[in-house]
Amino acid sequence: MEVSSLFAAKALAQADAQHVDRALAQAGLSREMLADPTNRVLVDQHHALFAALAECERPDIAFHMRTSASMRCEDFGTLGLTMRSAPNLRSSIERLERYAQLFNAYSVFGFDEFDDEARWTNSRSAESEGARLSHEAALGTFVALWRDANGEDFTPVRVEFMHQPVGSLAPLEAYFGCAVRHGADLDAIVMRREDLERPNRVGDRHIWDFLRQHLEESLGLTEEGRIDREVVMHVAKTLSDGVPRLEEVASHLGIGNRTLQRRLSELGHSYQALVDEARREVALRLVAEGRQSLVEIAFLTGFAEQSSFTRAFKRWSGKAPRAYREKAAHVPPGLIGRSPADGGTLRA
Repeated sequence: MEVSSLFAAKALAQADAQHVDRALAQAGLSREMLADPTNRVLVDQHHALFAALAECERPDIAFHMRTSASMRCEDFGTLGLTMRSAPNLRSSIERLERYAQLFNAYSVFGFDEFDDEARWTNSRSAESEGARLSHEAALGTFVALWRDANGEDFTPVRVEFMHQPVGSLAPLEAYFGCAVRHGADLDAIVMRREDLERPNRVGDRHIWDFLRQHLEESLGLTEEGRIDREVVMHVAKTLSDGVPRLEEVASHLGIGNRTLQRRLSELGHSYQALVDEARREVALRLVAEGRQSLVEIAFLTGFAEQSSFTRAFKRWSGKAPRAYREKAAHVPPGLIGRSPADGGTLRA
């Protein structure tokens, strides 16, 4: 699995110059490889570079927060310009939710809303020290892009990470401008829901509409046209009959098993991960709607045991199903989302 070389190149620019060459050698990278932002690097190499760059800054590791702070929307091409021209912060985040994996196919990003708070999350766990620093920098990058688009005064309510601290909290809290907590259920930027409606500084709906269309055309992608989305939609529609085998989905799409696996791999997905995503979307929607019992929803999402469903749901949402339903009961119906069959992103 790979990520854009942009992140590594930006990190080098913020690191102690005396340690850069050694860090590159430890990661198996070169300056030439990182010179072109359209290049990709292996995730393991990216994480190794971050771990090596951190060595000279302990315990107050801050290069990754300086890296985040250096990010600008224009660094991300048409996607970044689309975010910046969006009319408000919510629209900027929705662009990211749809296309973030073009730059980072490793992480599993999501967005949801509860009562007066909203969360941008990464549910991929960080096993190595380099991965933990990279995860912190990833959330820092999103905050930098939102500040670039919406205003430097944008500040989260809090930031949470699943992993334990790598270094001092001071650089993270100084950058994010809020409390930072480790040992959480998910990596998350928690923000005020009302801030989602903040108008962007140069937001222009006409430019935004043009760039959105250009983005989709230049990438050859639409939400309905991406094969990973088609897989999620088909699995979601057939879950009540049991989780379909990859062969069944490939047959439905009119392609061979190996072709489906290859195309999903090119997008940074496995079939099982998309099955999990389909279950997540259906479960969040059904629990939020409150029309079926939790036992029925467990069955409808392909779980043989209620306890397995409960564990999976807590992993997906950070809450037990009953607590999630109680929260969702206070959300206006129009914000819960569309069904998987409509190609919508489900949230409550």
